[in-house]
Amino acid sequence: MSAAPWVWCGSERLVVPRADAFEPPAGLERLGDLSAAVEEAIAVPSGTPRLRELARGARSVVVTIPDASRPCPSEPVLAALLDELAAGGLTDDAVTVAVGCGLHATTGPAERERLAGPSIARRVRVDDAQGIESETTDLGETSLGAPVRVAREVAGADLVCTVGVVEPHLYAGFSGGVKGVAIGCAGRETIAWTHRPTFISQPGVSVAGLRGNPFQATLREIAARTPLRWGVNLVTADGEVAAGPTGRTTPDDRGAAAVRAGDPAAVQEALAAWAAPAWLREARRRYDVVVAGVHAPKSDGLYQASRAATYLGLAARPAIAEGGLIVLAGDLPLGAGDGPGERNFFEVLAASASPADLLARGLREPLGPGGQRSFVVARVLDRFRLAVVGAAEPGFLEPLAHLGVAAFDSVDAALAAEEARLGRRASVLVVADALATVVSAR
Repeated sequence: MSAAPWVWCGSERLVVPRADAFEPPAGLERLGDLSAAVEEAIAVPSGTPRLRELARGARSVVVTIPDASRPCPSEPVLAALLDELAAGGLTDDAVTVAVGCGLHATTGPAERERLAGPSIARRVRVDDAQGIESETTDLGETSLGAPVRVAREVAGADLVCTVGVVEPHLYAGFSGGVKGVAIGCAGRETIAWTHRPTFISQPGVSVAGLRGNPFQATLREIAARTPLRWGVNLVTADGEVAAGPTGRTTPDDRGAAAVRAGDPAAVQEALAAWAAPAWLREARRRYDVVVAGVHAPKSDGLYQASRAATYLGLAARPAIAEGGLIVLAGDLPLGAGDGPGERNFFEVLAASASPADLLARGLREPLGPGGQRSFVVARVLDRFRLAVVGAAEPGFLEPLAHLGVAAFDSVDAALAAEEARLGRRASVLVVADALATVVSAR
């Protein structure tokens, strides 16, 4: 093996003592001039007229951006969008930026300024759209019966534009597209319906699948009932990430490798097709142990970091042997996470007698905000075991020990414990960035 195997653990690289196979990051390089690339994408949109044309005559425009759980270099994108809207006759006081929080924690003024960028926060109002705290508007139901409740400010705008990041997603296939509005700015009723275990267990709901995916189709139906007509999506670049002044990475640290603008679904599909060859990998066999790296800020809490385990364990052909061990590398400074969904996720897991018990419960009754993540983690724990290394305060994981979750001081220690259990040398696959690298067995 030409390079020493390693994984992300927050913003740091963690060297892995040995590996039988190593999957490095996707190798997507940062654009040299993001602002120029955004301007070019806005000038030649996909599947829709230019934003300035759609904006003519509008009195109010809302532009949605992701919260801190999905790093996005929003500031240069928003600057270009404000210029484009100005060309359509809108002044800054007609534009609001909405941080799509979903059921994640609300943000404070300093956090909103960081997410939108200081130059943007000085020009336009920046608000939260959060599924519990924000007032919502009832926009009916989708064809499958999903209630469409969307933040009132978003639903009442003359025009909505969304800024998002395209990356693999366990339910939607890929993030980005309409998701920043259909989930990020949705009310708790909409999020609860779309994320309920019986729906996310439907055939076609899978990571890296857009076509034939009922979850993605429902998001597009939700969005069609809103004023969302335009979007800018990016694929973030690989590479080293420096922590900001707070010690956590900032949204634009990774930069962007690609950007598209226009119809939200069209740009999502184009970027997913462009990046999929780098993101989707095939392993030659199944391994006893998979060491999965989780990059900041997804590594901030178990709620987000556990996505790496679900991408591995719920693949159609998992690259891990039945009963094997997933070693999750993440610093988890926020423990489970600090939003209502994150807290309930952990409480539901901790209160379950076993993974099978949680799975049965999830199919017969609501699990509350964030409960869908406890359900999919239980699906993984029903077949595999989970070890966490690198946690800042690993003691918070103790309530999950009865479910097969353990904390170790190092990857070495986790491997030693697994080999003692097996009574032989374990085969090991190392995945440097397990949230942007979806590995399946041949």
